[in-house]
Amino acid sequence: MAANQKNFQVFSYVDDNGDVWNKRGLLDASINAIDGSTALTAGQPVWPHETRRYHTRKAVFVDATTFRTLRITIYTAAAFAALTGASTVNVSVPGETAAVTYTLAEKIPEKQPVARATRQLADHA
Repeated sequence: MAANQKNFQVFSYVDDNGDVWNKRGLLDASINAIDGSTALTAGQPVWPHETRRYHTRKAVFVDATTFRTLRITIYTAAAFAALTGASTVNVSVPGETAAVTYTLAEKIPEKQPVARATRQLADHA
């Protein structure tokens, strides 16, 4: 039997301000059932490169046997709120023919810097 491989798709991401973006993510039925993903929205911008200070909301799942982790984007605030400590996802692992159950370990909220005025120092004579 052939093993499952990772596949990706572009989905619609709604940020905490209600703005819609297009964001790449895993195409996996088990993950997509809980991540709030929907088809991409044509004409919307692509979410910029992620950094420590600018990133989407995420959920980290852990396999209790191997301690491997899976970090997935959560596309809506409602899907993020619905995740609990009992949330699990059956993940198709490359090279394995059977899915592996991962349990939620951490919820990481979205982070976007806010533009603000800078402090101006007085000139010295």
